[in-house]
Amino acid sequence: MTEACAGGIVLGDNGTIVLVWSKNSQTWLFPKGHVDAGESDEEAARREVEEETGLTDLEYIDDLGTFTRQGSEERAGKSIHMYLFAAGAGSSLATLVPKEIEKVEWFPLAHVAKTLGSGEHEAWFAADRAWFTTVFERVRQAIQRD
Repeated sequence: MTEACAGGIVLGDNGTIVLVWSKNSQTWLFPKGHVDAGESDEEAARREVEEETGLTDLEYIDDLGTFTRQGSEERAGKSIHMYLFAAGAGSSLATLVPKEIEKVEWFPLAHVAKTLGSGEHEAWFAADRAWFTTVFERVRQAIQRD
């Protein structure tokens, strides 16, 4: 069974992107989560970004499409619809985050590809990294527009 999820790549000041440290997965990921009943994917993405990072009033930039993270015996598969947003200038990250998130930080774009999904369970996040390479240029161009 595959869970419907949505999330976002959020641009910050000076070409940074927010990542969250997942306690369960022990890795850095883009903020995302389950789509609730009656909620659009974009609404879910905005809600999850706010819950996990504290960022609100996000500027919509682009729909980055969907990728699938395969499941295993330990975890369910996920169909993840991602959006590209920009946070307001000088936006601060939350210090109080949901229990499944340990920390939230801004990373330079150049560090995101090697940081995303790395660590002990790296194989679980191969789809995340592969998908990110397909949208990297769109993200880079969005950063340069500012």
